[in-house]
Amino acid sequence: MATDFPGDYQMACADTPASAAGQRSVGGIDFDQIHDRQQFGSVKWANQWDEFSPRVEGRDLLSLWTADMDFRAPETVIARLREAADHGIYGYTRRDARHYEIVQSWFTRRHNWSPALGTLLPAPAIMPSVAAILRTFTKPGDGVIVQSPVYSPYFEVIQGNGRVLLTNRLTLQDNRYELDLEDFEKLAASGAKVFLLCNPHNPAGKAWTLQELTALNDICERHGVLVISDDIHCDIRLSDRPHIVFSSISDDAAEKSFICTAPTKTFNLAGVPSATISVANKKRRDKLLAAMQATFMVNANFFGRLALEVAYDTGAPWLDQLTGYIAGNLDLVCEFADQYLPGITPMRPDASFLVWLDARELDRRVGGVQKFLVDNAGVNLYDGRVYGPGGEGFIRLNVGCPRALLRRGLERMSKALASL
Repeated sequence: MATDFPGDYQMACADTPASAAGQRSVGGIDFDQIHDRQQFGSVKWANQWDEFSPRVEGRDLLSLWTADMDFRAPETVIARLREAADHGIYGYTRRDARHYEIVQSWFTRRHNWSPALGTLLPAPAIMPSVAAILRTFTKPGDGVIVQSPVYSPYFEVIQGNGRVLLTNRLTLQDNRYELDLEDFEKLAASGAKVFLLCNPHNPAGKAWTLQELTALNDICERHGVLVISDDIHCDIRLSDRPHIVFSSISDDAAEKSFICTAPTKTFNLAGVPSATISVANKKRRDKLLAAMQATFMVNANFFGRLALEVAYDTGAPWLDQLTGYIAGNLDLVCEFADQYLPGITPMRPDASFLVWLDARELDRRVGGVQKFLVDNAGVNLYDGRVYGPGGEGFIRLNVGCPRALLRRGLERMSKALASL
Protein backbone atom coordinates (compact mmCIF):
# COMPACT_ATOMS: atom_id res chain seq x y z
CA MET A 1 0.00 0.00 0.00
CA ALA A 2 1.30 3.47 -0.88
CA THR A 3 2.24 5.68 2.04
CA ASP A 4 2.44 9.04 0.28
CA PHE A 5 -0.77 11.05 0.51
CA PRO A 6 -2.17 13.20 -2.31
CA GLY A 7 -3.63 16.67 -2.14
CA ASP A 8 -4.80 17.96 1.20
CA TYR A 9 -3.54 14.88 3.05
CA GLN A 10 0.00 16.24 2.70
CA MET A 11 -0.81 19.39 4.66
CA ALA A 12 0.04 17.88 8.03
CA CYS A 13 2.00 14.68 7.58
CA ALA A 14 3.39 12.78 10.55
CA ASP A 15 6.56 14.86 10.61
CA THR A 16 4.94 18.27 10.08
CA PRO A 17 5.48 20.57 13.10
CA ALA A 18 2.42 22.08 14.75
CA SER A 19 3.53 25.56 13.67
CA ALA A 20 2.96 24.59 10.05
CA ALA A 21 -0.66 23.62 10.61
CA GLY A 22 -3.17 25.18 8.26
CA GLN A 23 -4.80 28.25 9.74
CA ARG A 24 -8.11 28.30 7.92
CA SER A 25 -10.92 29.73 10.00
CA VAL A 26 -14.65 29.19 9.82
CA GLY A 27 -16.69 32.39 9.93
CA GLY A 28 -13.95 34.22 11.80
CA ILE A 29 -13.48 31.52 14.47
CA ASP A 30 -10.11 29.81 14.13
CA PHE A 31 -10.74 26.17 14.91
CA ASP A 32 -7.43 25.30 13.23
CA GLN A 33 -5.33 26.89 15.97
CA ILE A 34 -3.40 24.37 18.05
CA HIS A 35 -3.23 25.05 21.79
CA ASP A 36 -0.91 23.63 24.44
CA ARG A 37 -3.29 22.11 26.97
CA GLN A 38 -0.79 20.22 29.11
CA GLN A 39 0.14 23.26 31.20
CA PHE A 40 -3.34 23.23 32.78
CA GLY A 41 -3.51 19.54 33.65
CA SER A 42 -5.47 18.27 30.65
CA VAL A 43 -6.63 14.68 31.20
CA LYS A 44 -6.80 14.16 27.45
CA TRP A 45 -3.21 15.18 26.79
CA ALA A 46 -1.87 13.54 29.95
CA ASN A 47 -3.37 10.31 28.58
CA GLN A 48 -4.57 9.47 32.08
CA TRP A 49 -8.04 9.98 33.50
CA ASP A 50 -7.06 10.30 37.15
CA GLU A 51 -4.50 9.12 39.68
CA PHE A 52 -6.26 5.76 39.95
CA SER A 53 -6.19 4.93 36.22
CA PRO A 54 -3.06 3.69 34.44
CA ARG A 55 -1.31 6.20 32.20
CA VAL A 56 -1.14 5.36 28.50
CA GLU A 57 2.55 5.48 27.62
CA GLY A 58 4.13 6.27 24.28
CA ARG A 59 6.51 8.66 22.58
CA ASP A 60 4.98 11.86 21.21
CA LEU A 61 1.43 10.54 21.59
CA LEU A 62 -1.40 12.22 19.72
CA SER A 63 -4.36 12.19 22.09
CA LEU A 64 -7.61 11.57 20.22
CA TRP A 65 -9.46 9.68 22.91
CA THR A 66 -11.48 11.17 25.78
CA ALA A 67 -14.49 13.35 25.06
CA ASP A 68 -13.47 16.95 25.34
CA MET A 69 -12.43 19.19 22.47
CA ASP A 70 -9.22 21.06 21.72
CA PHE A 71 -11.08 24.29 20.89
CA ARG A 72 -11.51 27.47 22.91
CA ALA A 73 -15.01 28.06 24.24
CA PRO A 74 -17.07 30.89 22.72
CA GLU A 75 -15.45 34.26 23.26
CA THR A 76 -18.60 35.52 25.00
CA VAL A 77 -18.17 32.78 27.62
CA ILE A 78 -14.46 33.48 28.01
CA ALA A 79 -15.10 37.20 28.44
CA ARG A 80 -17.75 36.64 31.10
CA LEU A 81 -15.59 34.18 33.05
CA ARG A 82 -12.62 36.54 32.81
CA GLU A 83 -14.79 39.35 34.13
CA ALA A 84 -15.93 37.12 37.00
CA ALA A 85 -12.36 36.03 37.74
CA ASP A 86 -11.18 39.63 37.79
CA HIS A 87 -13.99 40.52 40.20
CA GLY A 88 -12.09 38.44 42.72
CA ILE A 89 -14.96 37.46 45.04
CA TYR A 90 -16.00 33.87 44.51
CA GLY A 91 -18.71 33.45 47.10
CA TYR A 92 -21.89 31.43 47.09
CA THR A 93 -23.93 31.90 43.95
CA ARG A 94 -27.43 30.90 42.91
CA ARG A 95 -29.47 29.99 39.89
CA ASP A 96 -32.31 32.50 39.61
CA ALA A 97 -35.44 32.41 37.43
CA ARG A 98 -33.52 33.81 34.47
CA HIS A 99 -31.13 30.86 34.63
CA TYR A 100 -33.93 28.37 33.98
CA GLU A 101 -35.50 30.58 31.32
CA ILE A 102 -32.20 30.45 29.44
CA VAL A 103 -32.16 26.64 29.62
CA GLN A 104 -35.78 26.43 28.48
CA SER A 105 -35.18 28.86 25.62
CA TRP A 106 -32.17 26.91 24.35
CA PHE A 107 -34.04 23.62 24.10
CA THR A 108 -37.09 25.29 22.61
CA ARG A 109 -35.03 26.90 19.85
CA ARG A 110 -32.64 24.05 19.16
CA HIS A 111 -34.70 20.91 19.77
CA ASN A 112 -38.37 21.88 19.76
CA TRP A 113 -38.70 20.90 23.41
CA SER A 114 -39.94 23.45 25.92
CA PRO A 115 -39.84 21.99 29.42
CA ALA A 116 -41.99 23.83 31.93
CA LEU A 117 -39.80 26.00 34.14
CA GLY A 118 -41.15 24.31 37.25
CA THR A 119 -39.84 20.92 36.09
CA LEU A 120 -36.18 22.03 36.02
CA LEU A 121 -33.80 21.17 38.84
CA PRO A 122 -30.20 22.34 39.35
CA ALA A 123 -27.42 19.77 39.16
CA PRO A 124 -23.62 19.80 39.31
CA ALA A 125 -23.08 17.51 36.29
CA ILE A 126 -24.71 14.61 34.45
CA MET A 127 -23.18 11.56 36.17
CA PRO A 128 -23.67 12.82 39.75
CA SER A 129 -27.29 13.42 38.71
CA VAL A 130 -27.67 9.87 37.45
CA ALA A 131 -26.21 8.57 40.70
CA ALA A 132 -28.61 10.70 42.75
CA ILE A 133 -31.62 9.46 40.77
CA LEU A 134 -30.58 5.82 41.17
CA ARG A 135 -30.02 6.20 44.90
CA THR A 136 -33.36 7.97 45.34
CA PHE A 137 -35.66 5.75 43.27
CA THR A 138 -34.04 2.32 43.47
CA LYS A 139 -32.54 0.18 46.22
CA PRO A 140 -29.44 -2.04 46.27
CA GLY A 141 -30.02 -5.13 44.16
CA ASP A 142 -32.47 -3.44 41.76
CA GLY A 143 -31.84 -3.91 38.04
CA VAL A 144 -30.88 -1.06 35.69
CA ILE A 145 -30.90 -1.54 31.91
CA VAL A 146 -28.23 -0.09 29.62
CA GLN A 147 -27.73 -0.60 25.88
CA SER A 148 -24.20 -1.68 25.09
CA PRO A 149 -21.76 -0.81 23.72
CA VAL A 150 -22.29 2.37 25.73
CA TYR A 151 -20.55 5.09 27.75
CA SER A 152 -18.52 3.18 30.33
CA PRO A 153 -19.31 5.32 33.44
CA TYR A 154 -22.85 3.89 33.23
CA PHE A 155 -21.43 0.57 34.41
CA GLU A 156 -19.62 2.28 37.27
CA VAL A 157 -22.58 4.34 38.47
CA ILE A 158 -24.86 1.30 38.49
CA GLN A 159 -22.57 -1.28 40.01
CA GLY A 160 -20.73 1.17 42.26
CA ASN A 161 -24.05 2.05 43.89
CA GLY A 162 -24.95 -1.59 44.46
CA ARG A 163 -27.48 -1.91 41.64
CA VAL A 164 -27.54 -4.79 39.13
CA LEU A 165 -26.37 -4.09 35.59
CA LEU A 166 -28.74 -5.45 32.92
CA THR A 167 -27.24 -5.27 29.43
CA ASN A 168 -29.46 -4.93 26.37
CA ARG A 169 -26.95 -5.34 23.56
CA LEU A 170 -27.57 -3.31 20.42
CA THR A 171 -27.49 -5.16 17.09
CA LEU A 172 -25.19 -4.04 14.29
CA GLN A 173 -26.79 -3.94 10.85
CA ASP A 174 -25.15 -2.34 7.80
CA ASN A 175 -22.77 -0.37 10.02
CA ARG A 176 -25.63 1.08 12.12
CA TYR A 177 -26.96 0.06 15.51
CA GLU A 178 -30.54 -1.13 15.88
CA LEU A 179 -32.60 -1.97 18.96
CA ASP A 180 -33.15 -5.51 20.18
CA LEU A 181 -36.63 -4.89 21.54
CA GLU A 182 -37.33 -8.54 22.32
CA ASP A 183 -34.35 -8.72 24.66
CA PHE A 184 -35.18 -5.29 26.09
CA GLU A 185 -38.67 -6.48 27.02
CA LYS A 186 -37.28 -9.59 28.69
CA LEU A 187 -35.01 -7.45 30.84
CA ALA A 188 -37.82 -5.02 31.67
CA ALA A 189 -40.11 -7.91 32.60
CA SER A 190 -37.42 -9.45 34.82
CA GLY A 191 -37.95 -6.74 37.42
CA ALA A 192 -35.79 -3.90 36.13
CA LYS A 193 -36.54 -0.61 37.85
CA VAL A 194 -34.72 1.88 35.61
CA PHE A 195 -33.60 2.21 32.00
CA LEU A 196 -30.55 4.44 31.52
CA LEU A 197 -30.90 5.83 27.99
CA CYS A 198 -28.01 7.45 26.11
CA ASN A 199 -29.63 9.91 23.67
CA PRO A 200 -27.84 10.48 21.32
CA HIS A 201 -25.94 7.28 21.81
CA ASN A 202 -22.31 7.35 22.87
CA PRO A 203 -20.08 5.96 21.32
CA ALA A 204 -22.10 5.43 18.12
CA GLY A 205 -23.47 8.98 17.84
CA LYS A 206 -26.89 7.66 16.82
CA ALA A 207 -29.93 9.90 17.19
CA TRP A 208 -32.81 7.67 18.22
CA THR A 209 -35.93 8.08 16.11
CA LEU A 210 -39.44 8.80 17.35
CA GLN A 211 -40.44 5.24 16.47
CA GLU A 212 -37.52 3.76 18.41
CA LEU A 213 -38.10 5.90 21.48
CA THR A 214 -41.83 5.16 21.38
CA ALA A 215 -41.16 1.42 21.27
CA LEU A 216 -38.82 1.69 24.27
CA ASN A 217 -41.34 3.84 26.14
CA ASP A 218 -44.17 1.37 25.51
CA ILE A 219 -42.13 -1.45 27.04
CA CYS A 220 -41.13 0.67 30.03
CA GLU A 221 -44.76 1.67 30.52
CA ARG A 222 -45.93 -1.95 30.52
CA HIS A 223 -43.40 -2.95 33.16
CA GLY A 224 -43.21 0.16 35.34
CA VAL A 225 -39.63 1.04 34.41
CA LEU A 226 -38.41 4.60 35.01
CA VAL A 227 -36.21 6.26 32.39
CA ILE A 228 -33.10 8.36 32.94
CA SER A 229 -32.10 10.02 29.68
CA ASP A 230 -28.58 11.41 29.25
CA ASP A 231 -28.82 14.03 26.49
CA ILE A 232 -25.37 15.57 26.87
CA HIS A 233 -24.35 15.01 23.21
CA CYS A 234 -27.57 16.35 21.68
CA ASP A 235 -26.41 19.70 20.27
CA ILE A 236 -23.75 18.96 17.62
CA ARG A 237 -25.98 17.78 14.76
CA LEU A 238 -24.22 15.99 11.90
CA SER A 239 -27.18 14.56 9.99
CA ASP A 240 -30.74 15.56 9.18
CA ARG A 241 -32.06 13.47 12.08
CA PRO A 242 -33.43 15.75 14.80
CA HIS A 243 -32.77 15.24 18.48
CA ILE A 244 -35.96 13.96 20.08
CA VAL A 245 -36.14 14.36 23.84
CA PHE A 246 -37.63 11.24 25.42
CA SER A 247 -40.13 13.12 27.59
CA SER A 248 -41.52 14.94 24.55
CA ILE A 249 -42.92 11.85 22.86
CA SER A 250 -45.98 11.43 25.13
CA ASP A 251 -47.44 12.37 28.48
CA ASP A 252 -46.66 8.98 29.97
CA ALA A 253 -43.05 9.23 28.75
CA ALA A 254 -42.74 12.57 30.50
CA GLU A 255 -44.23 11.16 33.72
CA LYS A 256 -41.66 8.37 33.98
CA SER A 257 -38.52 10.21 32.83
CA PHE A 258 -35.62 12.24 34.16
CA ILE A 259 -33.99 14.29 31.36
CA CYS A 260 -30.37 15.19 32.15
CA THR A 261 -28.82 18.00 30.13
CA ALA A 262 -25.64 20.08 30.20
CA PRO A 263 -23.73 22.46 27.90
CA THR A 264 -20.37 20.93 28.73
CA LYS A 265 -19.82 18.78 25.62
CA THR A 266 -21.45 21.33 23.33
CA PHE A 267 -19.28 24.29 24.32
CA ASN A 268 -16.21 22.46 25.67
CA LEU A 269 -16.91 23.33 29.31
CA ALA A 270 -16.27 19.99 31.01
CA GLY A 271 -13.92 21.61 33.52
CA VAL A 272 -16.56 24.17 34.63
CA PRO A 273 -19.58 21.88 34.86
CA SER A 274 -23.20 22.76 35.45
CA ALA A 275 -26.26 20.71 34.53
CA THR A 276 -30.05 20.64 34.64
CA ILE A 277 -32.54 17.82 35.25
CA SER A 278 -36.10 18.01 33.97
CA VAL A 279 -38.58 15.97 36.04
CA ALA A 280 -42.21 16.36 34.97
CA ASN A 281 -43.67 14.26 37.78
CA LYS A 282 -43.98 16.60 40.77
CA LYS A 283 -43.85 13.92 43.46
CA ARG A 284 -40.62 12.48 42.03
CA ARG A 285 -39.22 15.95 41.42
CA ASP A 286 -39.75 16.97 45.04
CA LYS A 287 -38.26 13.71 46.29
CA LEU A 288 -35.19 14.06 44.08
CA LEU A 289 -34.65 17.69 45.06
CA ALA A 290 -34.82 16.76 48.74
CA ALA A 291 -32.28 13.98 48.23
CA MET A 292 -29.94 16.30 46.32
CA GLN A 293 -30.26 18.98 48.99
CA ALA A 294 -29.42 16.41 51.66
CA THR A 295 -26.17 15.59 49.83
CA PHE A 296 -25.37 19.26 49.07
CA MET A 297 -25.60 18.82 45.30
CA VAL A 298 -27.60 21.93 44.49
CA ASN A 299 -25.12 24.66 45.41
CA ALA A 300 -24.11 26.29 42.14
CA ASN A 301 -20.48 26.39 41.05
CA PHE A 302 -19.57 30.06 40.67
CA PHE A 303 -18.04 29.70 37.19
CA GLY A 304 -20.13 26.76 35.99
CA ARG A 305 -23.41 28.61 36.42
CA LEU A 306 -22.11 31.62 34.49
CA ALA A 307 -20.68 29.44 31.73
CA LEU A 308 -24.00 27.64 31.24
CA GLU A 309 -25.99 30.86 31.05
CA VAL A 310 -23.70 32.69 28.65
CA ALA A 311 -23.16 29.65 26.44
CA TYR A 312 -26.87 28.92 26.03
CA ASP A 313 -27.75 32.61 25.72
CA THR A 314 -25.09 33.67 23.19
CA GLY A 315 -23.32 30.56 21.91
CA ALA A 316 -25.55 29.50 19.00
CA PRO A 317 -23.44 31.18 16.25
CA TRP A 318 -20.27 29.59 17.65
CA LEU A 319 -21.98 26.18 17.80
CA ASP A 320 -23.21 26.44 14.22
CA GLN A 321 -19.69 27.17 13.02
CA LEU A 322 -18.22 24.43 15.21
CA THR A 323 -20.71 21.94 13.77
CA GLY A 324 -19.59 22.81 10.24
CA TYR A 325 -15.97 22.27 11.24
CA ILE A 326 -16.71 18.94 12.95
CA ALA A 327 -18.63 17.85 9.84
CA GLY A 328 -15.53 18.61 7.77
CA ASN A 329 -13.42 16.53 10.13
CA LEU A 330 -15.90 13.69 9.87
CA ASP A 331 -15.75 13.82 6.07
CA LEU A 332 -11.97 13.66 6.27
CA VAL A 333 -12.09 10.57 8.48
CA CYS A 334 -14.54 8.75 6.23
CA GLU A 335 -12.70 9.60 3.00
CA PHE A 336 -9.27 8.86 4.46
CA ALA A 337 -10.35 5.57 6.02
CA ASP A 338 -11.83 4.42 2.72
CA GLN A 339 -8.51 4.99 0.92
CA TYR A 340 -5.78 4.51 3.51
CA LEU A 341 -7.03 2.61 6.57
CA PRO A 342 -7.69 -0.99 5.51
CA GLY A 343 -9.56 -2.89 8.16
CA ILE A 344 -11.05 0.22 9.78
CA THR A 345 -14.62 1.31 8.97
CA PRO A 346 -16.07 4.50 10.50
CA MET A 347 -19.67 4.63 11.63
CA ARG A 348 -21.02 8.03 10.57
CA PRO A 349 -22.61 9.68 13.64
CA ASP A 350 -25.80 11.75 13.67
CA ALA A 351 -24.46 13.83 16.55
CA SER A 352 -21.40 14.61 18.72
CA PHE A 353 -17.69 14.87 17.90
CA LEU A 354 -17.01 11.16 18.43
CA VAL A 355 -16.59 8.55 15.69
CA TRP A 356 -16.95 4.82 16.34
CA LEU A 357 -14.50 2.80 14.25
CA ASP A 358 -15.10 -0.86 13.43
CA ALA A 359 -11.68 -2.57 13.46
CA ARG A 360 -12.70 -6.06 14.56
CA GLU A 361 -10.72 -8.05 11.99
CA LEU A 362 -7.66 -5.85 12.48
CA ASP A 363 -8.04 -6.17 16.26
CA ARG A 364 -7.85 -9.95 16.02
CA ARG A 365 -4.91 -9.76 13.64
CA VAL A 366 -2.73 -7.51 15.83
CA GLY A 367 -3.92 -8.74 19.23
CA GLY A 368 -5.55 -5.48 20.25
CA VAL A 369 -5.94 -2.56 17.86
CA GLN A 370 -5.87 0.22 20.45
CA LYS A 371 -2.53 -0.90 21.86
CA PHE A 372 -1.18 -1.50 18.36
CA LEU A 373 -1.92 2.11 17.39
CA VAL A 374 -0.36 3.47 20.58
CA ASP A 375 2.79 1.40 20.11
CA ASN A 376 3.16 1.70 16.34
CA ALA A 377 1.45 4.95 15.36
CA GLY A 378 1.78 7.07 18.50
CA VAL A 379 -1.99 7.67 18.47
CA ASN A 380 -4.16 7.09 21.55
CA LEU A 381 -7.80 6.22 20.87
CA TYR A 382 -10.38 4.74 23.25
CA ASP A 383 -10.49 0.96 23.29
CA GLY A 384 -14.01 -0.24 22.46
CA ARG A 385 -13.84 -2.94 25.13
CA VAL A 386 -14.48 -0.39 27.86
CA TYR A 387 -17.97 0.18 26.38
CA GLY A 388 -19.12 -3.30 27.30
CA PRO A 389 -20.43 -6.26 25.27
CA GLY A 390 -20.32 -5.46 21.57
CA GLY A 391 -17.45 -3.01 21.90
CA GLU A 392 -14.72 -5.58 21.32
CA GLY A 393 -12.58 -4.72 18.31
CA PHE A 394 -13.92 -1.17 18.00
CA ILE A 395 -12.09 2.06 18.80
CA ARG A 396 -13.52 5.54 19.45
CA LEU A 397 -11.94 8.54 17.72
CA ASN A 398 -12.43 12.10 18.97
CA VAL A 399 -12.57 14.50 15.98
CA GLY A 400 -13.08 17.59 18.16
CA CYS A 401 -9.60 18.87 17.35
CA PRO A 402 -7.78 21.03 14.78
CA ARG A 403 -7.82 19.36 11.38
CA ALA A 404 -4.04 19.32 11.17
CA LEU A 405 -3.84 17.15 14.29
CA LEU A 406 -6.54 14.85 12.96
CA ARG A 407 -4.76 14.46 9.62
CA ARG A 408 -1.50 13.77 11.39
CA GLY A 409 -3.14 11.06 13.48
CA LEU A 410 -4.80 9.44 10.49
CA GLU A 411 -1.56 9.42 8.53
CA ARG A 412 0.35 7.89 11.43
CA MET A 413 -2.33 5.20 11.63
CA SER A 414 -2.05 4.52 7.90
CA LYS A 415 1.73 4.16 8.03
CA ALA A 416 1.44 1.77 10.95
CA LEU A 417 -1.06 -0.37 9.05
CA ALA A 418 1.19 -0.33 5.98
CA SER A 419 3.92 -1.95 8.05
CA LEU A 420 1.85 -5.08 8.70
